[in-house]
Amino acid sequence: MHSHRARKHHVSGLRHYPHVAATIRSLLICTLLTAAPGCMFSEHSFPIDHSAAVRAQTPKGLSARQWLPEAHKRLRNLLPHNNKPTLLTDELSDPSGRPVDLVSTYRLKPEKLESLFVNFMGLSYSAQVTGKDAGHIPAPQWPGFADVWTPISPKLKLAGRLGMARDADGKVVSADCIVLLPGLCGGNNVKRQRDMAAALRSGGFHVLAIETRGQGQTAVRYPKMRATWGILESTDLLIVSDWLEDKPNVKRTGLIGFSWGGVHAMITAWAEGRANGHPSVSPRIESVLPKLPPRRRYRAGVLVFSPVLDLEVLVEKMMTPQSYLLHPFRAGLQRTIRNWKTRSGFPNPTGSLADVIQYGPLTYEGCDAEHKAFLRLLPYNGKPAGDKFDDVRMPLLLIHGADDPIAPVQTVADFTAGLKNPNVAAMVLPSAGHIGFAPYAKDWFYSMLLSFFDPERGPKPAGGGLKGGKLKAGDQHPTFNKKHPMIK
Repeated sequence: MHSHRARKHHVSGLRHYPHVAATIRSLLICTLLTAAPGCMFSEHSFPIDHSAAVRAQTPKGLSARQWLPEAHKRLRNLLPHNNKPTLLTDELSDPSGRPVDLVSTYRLKPEKLESLFVNFMGLSYSAQVTGKDAGHIPAPQWPGFADVWTPISPKLKLAGRLGMARDADGKVVSADCIVLLPGLCGGNNVKRQRDMAAALRSGGFHVLAIETRGQGQTAVRYPKMRATWGILESTDLLIVSDWLEDKPNVKRTGLIGFSWGGVHAMITAWAEGRANGHPSVSPRIESVLPKLPPRRRYRAGVLVFSPVLDLEVLVEKMMTPQSYLLHPFRAGLQRTIRNWKTRSGFPNPTGSLADVIQYGPLTYEGCDAEHKAFLRLLPYNGKPAGDKFDDVRMPLLLIHGADDPIAPVQTVADFTAGLKNPNVAAMVLPSAGHIGFAPYAKDWFYSMLLSFFDPERGPKPAGGGLKGGKLKAGDQHPTFNKKHPMIK
């Protein structure tokens, strides 16, 4: 009798603590799912199938916002069937210009998107394209690619893998070059990077998979040249474009970024058309940024997947240690950040994002607020984002999954609401998790890559951005200013 009562009390207790019971079940399922190679929650390779990937035969000469609906009409049959809608730029706002409530549209429970029982497939898609925390380890060689160092200044070169497209006789062809960015604290030791690079090169593009400052082999070679999370990286990437376009077989450049790499790509797109005196750039930061001559960069376009648009919200969440039981995605992110800080020589490394910018010329009293103003993509606590994307002069396309557990989908509607620049477009898919577009719809994913960057039928710059994008000599826009303190 006593044993029966104890068992009854134990079962009743779990019913009274459903979160604990769900957590235990989630942990057991995670253990089983990750126990064997090739499982749904481990990194996979998704090479292109050229017989299934297609280029959308869209009308020529369209802006990004005009091009996206035309491309979607031609590629949507490659997406999995889903009763929930795929939404494009103009569908993310209501007739009055206010952002659509995407949480209601997709019937989401935002606080539970890290739960296997609520978002099993979204988490699975995310895991299958997330590499191990090994960006500091050199990647195995990729066929057709060579290791290169891109000169940024006399004191800094960026590590990368460069693959040149060739014809049937093995001769290098004249083509656009697409630059691939790493994710958070990552590098080229990720299958996603290798697969994309091979797909684009076999599709007729030159490809440079770059490792930005503080990442991958760049961090190994220059341990004191720490990441600045987009502030200096945006100018570095403009210089990368110049270096590539000065090569005889490179026509134009394009840029691809995922997650935090997507944020870097967006900040770069803004920097490319930004004139001096922008309110989001403090005089102190302005004095640190190298001055580049006026020149159009990344004319082939910028393609961004799952960007973290509400950076300051994520920073706030990551200030508190996260539990693998309740928030496995955030906890894994904190482990990655802590390991990166340890390798970078931070004293007392934690999983917080609040102190990641620790680089001499950008460290001064009041710098934190100025860093955030520079990187802010959405208004936060009454602080403006600065209308940065009115300045974008090349096609910029954001693609997001509704069930993203780390970058809330609602931020995409908030971002596009009121933005009238025809060069900027956005797309929300019913699923894909965080950056998991290849496992969600591989043929669609590669078709979108090839179609967006297609030199004939891909989107074209529309009038140089909403403000015209005209620059004066000396604007923050490679020759170096050799007197600049950053490159002495």
